[in-house]
Amino acid sequence: MTSLADKLRASTIPERIVASWNAVATRWNPVAMIVVAWAVLTVPLVFFRGYNSDEGLAVSIARTALEDGEWVVPHMFNLRLIERPTLLSWIIAAISAPFGSVSQITARLPIALFVLFGCLLIYFLLRKVAASIPAALLGAALFLACPLVIRSYVMINADLPLAVLLFFAFFLWWGGCEKGSISFGRWLAIGVVLALAGLLKGPQPIAYFALGIGLYVVATRSWRQIPGLVVAGLICAIPLAAWYAAIYVPGDEGSWANFMRVRPGVLLPGPLVSSFKTLSETLPAALAAAAFLIAQAFRGRGLVRSGFVAALACYAFTASLVVMFWPGGAVPRYFFPMVLPLCVFGGLGYDLLGARRPEIVAPILLLTAGPLIYALVLSGASPFLPTLYRQEQMQATRITALVQAAPAPIYRTGDNGDTALNVLPYVPGRILDAAPDELAKMPGPAWMVLPADLAAVLLARRPDKLHVVMPVGAAEQWRLLRLDQ
Repeated sequence: MTSLADKLRASTIPERIVASWNAVATRWNPVAMIVVAWAVLTVPLVFFRGYNSDEGLAVSIARTALEDGEWVVPHMFNLRLIERPTLLSWIIAAISAPFGSVSQITARLPIALFVLFGCLLIYFLLRKVAASIPAALLGAALFLACPLVIRSYVMINADLPLAVLLFFAFFLWWGGCEKGSISFGRWLAIGVVLALAGLLKGPQPIAYFALGIGLYVVATRSWRQIPGLVVAGLICAIPLAAWYAAIYVPGDEGSWANFMRVRPGVLLPGPLVSSFKTLSETLPAALAAAAFLIAQAFRGRGLVRSGFVAALACYAFTASLVVMFWPGGAVPRYFFPMVLPLCVFGGLGYDLLGARRPEIVAPILLLTAGPLIYALVLSGASPFLPTLYRQEQMQATRITALVQAAPAPIYRTGDNGDTALNVLPYVPGRILDAAPDELAKMPGPAWMVLPADLAAVLLARRPDKLHVVMPVGAAEQWRLLRLDQ
């Protein structure tokens, strides 16, 4: 310790920062450090962060699977939703089944565990390619500090699990590739992982693995891998094809084309804007990866096998370029599978530049600490911010009390797909979708959660039967109505 203190006093500030990280990273068990950091950042959110964004969709599908037995064909209450397979909802429903209902904890826990799995994959892949413990820990820290990941710590959305599963497939593939031969059993395992990834959001994101590894195979003329890739592709395709065939009804093609953005219904930002937004959402990992790739190019030969760098670059960037120029535009979450490779590159950059160019590495360490501190404060404050985190849950508690006092079915309208999306999943009881014309003729008693404008129209048509009970939503954009008998 005295020797370290003497070195710190004699060094510059960047060198001190790097030396401090080395000391911290090697002081405790690195895997335990990852688990503790993950738990501190995510576990409070599992309990205290209410549903937001479009999380209610996956929760409602899981709830409908439990309540109505709609497991194969996704339903949001009685509304059929067939844009894509919904493995995440199936996982949530399976975990929730022993408890009889879907809760916030059972819905968020799978996402949090995928975050931990992603951290461990990054750490162990870096160690596999001979990165130091501080470098491998930095890779995991970059992942946890990525703004795109911070927002997804417990967000009930398939984007993060998809990215982690695809990276797991790469992890398995490289584990065999570095040995010079990929066994048939490993190709089978890769196929199963890719199938699970496909069942999360459909076949398109599999292109991150297929195009990336395919380009590497062609560039390196590793023709012996082609049969294995075909086997993995077939294993991946079978459950996907079976699902689409099982749920198909004539006319579904339009929904699939819209979701896959073959015929996009909404235009998203173009390449320039989407690339800028993605860069801002992936800092500081993108900055650390750029430092490594530039230094690797100038140095000519790095500390790791050039084959690994090339393979990881093919995986990270080939499909990303396609997505960037895909018709209809893109948003940062479409590039989520690129985040984990960026973190690995960042970890490699620490070993390559840490001793030689600490003035480059030290700012990256500080930039990584900033988002982590922000995430730590946000997680720690979550129990004390009910309005910010649990407003929808508090409204649902009020609605539940009202419905239990005067039992009747609850109706919402599919014409406005986001109607109380994050409120109703908390409310027990029968919930159904109905068209506005059906609501206008419906006999009572019933409860209705409707957009304010539609509620006003129905109130004018049935003033003797309908009345407003309470506003619903963060902006009070919906109304809870009671239809008397």
